[in-house]
Amino acid sequence: MSESRILFVETVAAEQRKLLCNIVEHFYEAGRKVQVVADSTLGAQHIDQMLWTFSDRSFVPHRIVDPGRGAPLEPVVITVGERILDGFDTVVCDAECRLDFMTAFETAVHFVIRDDVDRRLQSRRMWTEARDRALAVRHVPYASGMDLKGLV
Repeated sequence: MSESRILFVETVAAEQRKLLCNIVEHFYEAGRKVQVVADSTLGAQHIDQMLWTFSDRSFVPHRIVDPGRGAPLEPVVITVGERILDGFDTVVCDAECRLDFMTAFETAVHFVIRDDVDRRLQSRRMWTEARDRALAVRHVPYASGMDLKGLV
């Protein structure tokens, strides 16, 4: 695997999951295998439902991965918590994920929540740690209707 790249994507809390769906779709359409990390079963179910309904023009084949089932065949999976699954090169973190976990992927997406002081501070600490470890980081500034070209 090549060097890990962590994208620090700015958004606001109310738009995070819609942006997550757009990012997942973008990576899926580029041929990437994407793992989405949720913080709870309820969060995973919400993301699952959003991926089915967020856009009339797209279809993103996905499922929630049950720890007891075999290897997923779908190109997009949702896990509750951090789990390394063979063959997945991209992770999109809806939940808080450790830097060491994110570096197991070619590309990791971390959301910087602009309107949540605590989460923004946590993101700043993670950015500093990633930079100090000489990891490849990229800041993606907030923009309504963000252009996702160039993220892959």
